[in-house]
Order: sequence, then structure tokens, then C-alpha cells
Amino acid sequence: MYTPIELENINFKKVAFGYDKDEVMEFVETIYKDYDKLYKDNLTLKDKNNMLSDAIREYKSMEDALRDTVVTAHSISDEIKKNAHKEAENIVAEANIKKDEMINQANQELEAIRTQIASLKQEFNIYKSKIRSLIQSQIEILELDQ
Repeated sequence: MYTPIELENINFKKVAFGYDKDEVMEFVETIYKDYDKLYKDNLTLKDKNNMLSDAIREYKSMEDALRDTVVTAHSISDEIKKNAHKEAENIVAEANIKKDEMINQANQELEAIRTQIASLKQEFNIYKSKIRSLIQSQIEILELDQ
């Protein structure tokens, strides 16, 4: 492809019976101007194309980064949900263990109280027997005095 400067500097060989030099030069100048405009437009469009290509690469890079971010966020979200479920299960398990411990402790205390009640009843019966014996012996003493 000729550059506009190359077209401007083209020299034709002079031949006898050739074309009219002024007419050829006028034609070349017209072509030069049109070609110069097209050449500059082409350079402008190439620059613009390169700039747009760079922008597209940048946007694709951003898109990839966003896609990676979404995938990472989704993965983190799944991990958080999984951890939350595990934590909830642990809390429930700990609550069940504490509940069982509290029930066992309450049952032990209840058994201790029952044992204490049985012991107190036995002591009561012993004191009752002693008092009855004492009263009986007092009655016998009173009857002897009469």
C-alpha cells in the first residue's frame, strides 16, 4: 500500500505519445488527496480499533474477575451455611448433653432426698418407739404409786 507521500512523489516516465502530463498530475493529486484522507481515516480507525480492543480485553478481564468473585462468594456462602449448620448441630448437641446432665443431677438429688426422707421416717419411728416406751414406763411408775 502506498503512503500519501509516496503517491505525491510518484514520477512517471516521459514517453512520446504518452498522456498529458498536466492531466496525469491533476489526476494523481486528486487521488493523493482522496488517498491521504482514506489513509488518515484508516490510521484513526486502527487507533480506535486498538483502543476498543484494549477496552474489550479490560472488560473481559473485569468480567472474569467478577465471575471469579461471584464463584468465590458462592463458595464462601456455602461454607458459611455449612459451618452455621454444624454450629447449630453442636449447640443442639451441647444443649442435649446439658439437659441430660441436669436430669441426672436432679435424679441424684431426688434420690438423695428420698433417702433422707426414708432415714427421717426411720428416725421418727425410732423416737416414736422411745417416746412410747418412755410414756409406758411412766404410766407403769404412776400405777405403782397408787
